[in-house]
Amino acid sequence: MKKFWMIFVLIGLSFMAIACSSNETVESTILLPENIPGFVQESDFSVIDWEKKAVEFGDRGIIGNEKKSGVIGADMPVLNGQKWMWHLWGVENVELTVVGFHKETQTVHQVLYNGPGGDSIWTNQAGGRK
Repeated sequence: MKKFWMIFVLIGLSFMAIACSSNETVESTILLPENIPGFVQESDFSVIDWEKKAVEFGDRGIIGNEKKSGVIGADMPVLNGQKWMWHLWGVENVELTVVGFHKETQTVHQVLYNGPGGDSIWTNQAGGRK
Protein backbone atom coordinates (compact mmCIF):
# COMPACT_ATOMS: atom_id res chain seq x y z
CA MET A 1 0.00 0.00 0.00
CA LYS A 2 2.86 2.35 0.86
CA LYS A 3 4.44 1.72 -2.53
CA PHE A 4 1.13 2.61 -4.22
CA TRP A 5 1.01 5.98 -2.48
CA MET A 6 4.61 6.80 -3.36
CA ILE A 7 3.85 6.09 -7.00
CA PHE A 8 0.65 8.12 -6.73
CA VAL A 9 2.59 11.14 -5.46
CA LEU A 10 4.94 10.95 -8.42
CA ILE A 11 1.96 10.72 -10.74
CA GLY A 12 0.33 13.84 -9.30
CA LEU A 13 3.47 15.89 -9.25
CA SER A 14 5.02 14.88 -12.51
CA PHE A 15 2.29 13.97 -15.02
CA MET A 16 2.42 10.44 -16.28
CA ALA A 17 3.74 8.60 -19.31
CA ILE A 18 2.57 5.76 -21.51
CA ALA A 19 3.26 2.34 -20.02
CA CYS A 20 5.57 -0.22 -21.57
CA SER A 21 4.98 -3.95 -21.74
CA SER A 22 8.13 -6.09 -21.89
CA ASN A 23 10.42 -4.47 -24.45
CA GLU A 24 7.58 -3.26 -26.61
CA THR A 25 5.96 0.13 -26.32
CA VAL A 26 2.22 -0.10 -25.87
CA GLU A 27 0.56 2.44 -28.10
CA SER A 28 -2.78 3.69 -26.97
CA THR A 29 -4.74 6.86 -27.04
CA ILE A 30 -5.17 8.69 -23.79
CA LEU A 31 -8.53 10.41 -23.62
CA LEU A 32 -8.35 13.58 -21.59
CA PRO A 33 -11.52 14.57 -19.72
CA GLU A 34 -13.34 17.55 -21.23
CA ASN A 35 -12.95 19.69 -18.12
CA ILE A 36 -9.19 19.16 -17.65
CA PRO A 37 -7.12 22.39 -17.64
CA GLY A 38 -6.04 23.40 -21.13
CA PHE A 39 -2.32 23.29 -20.36
CA VAL A 40 -2.46 19.53 -19.67
CA GLN A 41 -1.66 17.74 -22.92
CA GLU A 42 -1.66 14.09 -23.92
CA SER A 43 2.06 14.41 -24.69
CA ASP A 44 2.75 15.23 -21.00
CA PHE A 45 2.14 11.59 -20.12
CA SER A 46 4.89 10.27 -22.41
CA VAL A 47 7.78 12.03 -20.65
CA ILE A 48 7.53 10.45 -17.20
CA ASP A 49 10.39 8.25 -16.03
CA TRP A 50 8.62 5.26 -14.45
CA GLU A 51 11.89 4.20 -12.80
CA LYS A 52 12.02 7.33 -10.59
CA LYS A 53 10.36 6.74 -7.24
CA ALA A 54 9.38 9.08 -4.44
CA VAL A 55 11.20 8.32 -1.21
CA GLU A 56 10.55 8.95 2.47
CA PHE A 57 12.74 11.67 4.00
CA GLY A 58 12.89 13.90 7.06
CA ASP A 59 11.63 13.13 10.55
CA ARG A 60 7.94 13.67 9.69
CA GLY A 61 7.55 10.88 7.16
CA ILE A 62 7.43 13.12 4.10
CA ILE A 63 7.25 11.17 0.84
CA GLY A 64 8.58 12.84 -2.31
CA ASN A 65 11.77 14.49 -3.52
CA GLU A 66 13.70 16.38 -0.84
CA LYS A 67 13.99 20.15 -1.38
CA LYS A 68 11.52 19.93 -4.30
CA SER A 69 8.16 18.50 -3.30
CA GLY A 70 6.73 16.11 -0.76
CA VAL A 71 3.53 14.96 0.91
CA ILE A 72 2.74 14.13 4.52
CA GLY A 73 -0.20 11.74 4.91
CA ALA A 74 0.15 9.73 1.72
CA ASP A 75 0.89 6.58 3.72
CA MET A 76 -2.15 6.96 5.99
CA PRO A 77 -5.12 4.60 5.57
CA VAL A 78 -8.10 6.01 3.72
CA LEU A 79 -11.15 6.21 5.95
CA ASN A 80 -13.76 8.90 5.29
CA GLY A 81 -11.61 11.19 3.23
CA GLN A 82 -8.01 11.98 3.78
CA LYS A 83 -6.02 15.14 4.37
CA TRP A 84 -2.54 15.44 2.94
CA MET A 85 -0.09 18.24 3.61
CA TRP A 86 1.79 19.12 0.45
CA HIS A 87 5.25 20.71 0.76
CA LEU A 88 6.56 22.69 -2.21
CA TRP A 89 10.02 24.25 -2.01
CA GLY A 90 10.95 27.36 -3.99
CA VAL A 91 7.43 28.65 -4.66
CA GLU A 92 4.99 31.01 -3.00
CA ASN A 93 1.22 31.16 -3.50
CA VAL A 94 0.94 28.93 -6.54
CA GLU A 95 -1.99 27.14 -8.12
CA LEU A 96 -1.35 23.42 -7.76
CA THR A 97 -2.85 21.12 -10.39
CA VAL A 98 -2.79 17.40 -9.65
CA VAL A 99 -3.59 14.91 -12.39
CA GLY A 100 -3.97 11.22 -11.58
CA PHE A 101 -2.96 8.76 -14.31
CA HIS A 102 -3.58 5.02 -14.15
CA LYS A 103 -0.65 3.36 -15.91
CA GLU A 104 -2.41 0.14 -16.92
CA THR A 105 -5.77 1.54 -18.07
CA GLN A 106 -4.34 4.79 -19.51
CA THR A 107 -7.09 6.78 -17.78
CA VAL A 108 -6.83 10.30 -16.35
CA HIS A 109 -8.53 11.27 -13.08
CA GLN A 110 -9.15 14.24 -10.81
CA VAL A 111 -7.44 13.80 -7.45
CA LEU A 112 -8.12 16.93 -5.39
CA TYR A 113 -11.39 17.75 -3.61
CA ASN A 114 -12.80 21.12 -2.66
CA GLY A 115 -13.05 20.55 1.10
CA PRO A 116 -14.56 17.61 2.97
CA GLY A 117 -17.40 16.13 0.95
CA GLY A 118 -16.76 18.67 -1.81
CA ASP A 119 -16.60 18.29 -5.56
CA SER A 120 -13.47 16.94 -7.20
CA ILE A 121 -11.26 19.63 -8.73
CA TRP A 122 -8.14 19.78 -10.88
CA THR A 123 -6.50 22.86 -9.34
CA ASN A 124 -6.27 24.41 -5.88
CA GLN A 125 -4.44 27.42 -4.44
CA ALA A 126 -1.31 26.40 -2.54
CA GLY A 127 1.30 28.30 -0.56
CA GLY A 128 4.98 27.54 -0.30
CA ARG A 129 8.29 28.75 1.08
CA LYS A 130 11.19 30.18 -0.78
